[in-house]
Amino acid sequence: MDWNFLVGVGTIVLAIATLMLVIQNSRQVGVMLKQLNMQIGQQIPHLFIKQVDFQPDSVEIEVQNATDVPANSVGLETRFFVIGQHLYADQKGDNEISWGEAIRLHDRGETIYSKYYWTGPENPKLKFENREVNPSAVVSFFSPQGVSVYFPPRTTMRIATKPMFLISWKGDQGLPSYRWFEYSEFRDFLLSNDIRAVAVVMSLLCKDAAEVVHHQGTVASFSIRTDLDRSLVESSRNVQRFDFIAPAPTEWLSEDSRIPGEMYQNIRSNWHVF
Repeated sequence: MDWNFLVGVGTIVLAIATLMLVIQNSRQVGVMLKQLNMQIGQQIPHLFIKQVDFQPDSVEIEVQNATDVPANSVGLETRFFVIGQHLYADQKGDNEISWGEAIRLHDRGETIYSKYYWTGPENPKLKFENREVNPSAVVSFFSPQGVSVYFPPRTTMRIATKPMFLISWKGDQGLPSYRWFEYSEFRDFLLSNDIRAVAVVMSLLCKDAAEVVHHQGTVASFSIRTDLDRSLVESSRNVQRFDFIAPAPTEWLSEDSRIPGEMYQNIRSNWHVF
């Protein structure tokens, strides 16, 4: 009997058995991960934005918690970006009009049409009290006392908050310092910096029981035209989709049935009705 042959066959059989064991373990791990993901998913709140109404200095949102888990620390995140704009008296956009002419037409009750563009990394530098500052994100809680809002499962609530706009800079010893504005103050701040337009994106945020933050979708996306708008309500009517701001995964699906693969890995179901 050729012992070398038997040893070789035994080695091959052992290798095959080991490979089958590895494959089986891999499948078991995959099943366990899917089960774990399902369990984690069941602990994530999903807030359904049913209606958005702007007031002169606040925003009211009707929200439904569509899951069996509560949401905590429900807040409105507000970001702004300095942009450029071209103004026109009609939708053809052939002849651009000046700032002064746009204001005169607006005061007569006529509609002004705008086209926006990102000014890029060379944005005009913002200054506040003789220091250079940067746009920052701010979260306003849906509670006048600043207390965390508890959103029970399977409930619908109408909540309101006053959107704020935040700037930041490096203060003493390199620590960050902040200053936030209400709409009217923010508009004055922009005018003092000779800024004619900014893009504003408002998003709904919340935390789960483990204090993990979850983005619940875009509440509103609009422009503030500092020369023309006099209130938050007026600005909120300038509804825009800004190409230079990365959209959320669900926003991609509103216009196309395809999304990048890496985006698919992180997508969650969200529902938004306006």
